[in-house]
Amino acid sequence: MAVAHALSLEQTAGTANIVEWSKLSLSSFHAPVLRVTRIRFDASDRRHALEEVVLALERFSGLTADGGDVPDIVELALRYNISLGRATERISIVPATRNVAQHLGIAAGTDVMKLDRIAETADGVPVEWRVAYRRI
Repeated sequence: MAVAHALSLEQTAGTANIVEWSKLSLSSFHAPVLRVTRIRFDASDRRHALEEVVLALERFSGLTADGGDVPDIVELALRYNISLGRATERISIVPATRNVAQHLGIAAGTDVMKLDRIAETADGVPVEWRVAYRRI
């Protein structure tokens, strides 16, 4: 039986840009973040979504870009003993950019669902910003 899975395309660590700093309410303009780009596959092994994830490294001590595949926020929270609270997500329909279309194997301009999410700890501290583009 096939199961859904993900493939990391790129993982890089660096200093947060102004948008990442704001979305994650980081303590410093020089705060480190981990950026992960991955493709999600559905159970029939079809490219289902492109995800761009930014994690606040100050909240995941020891997490690095070269530490292997970065799992979903739920598994990360379990590994790092973080209690997750709410997630806020905005959903919209947008035309696929050339990059999104290429990764999803669809034509540029095809409508995709854009999911823009901030995940927080139980104390309301943002730990993950994820933008996903999914086939409709």
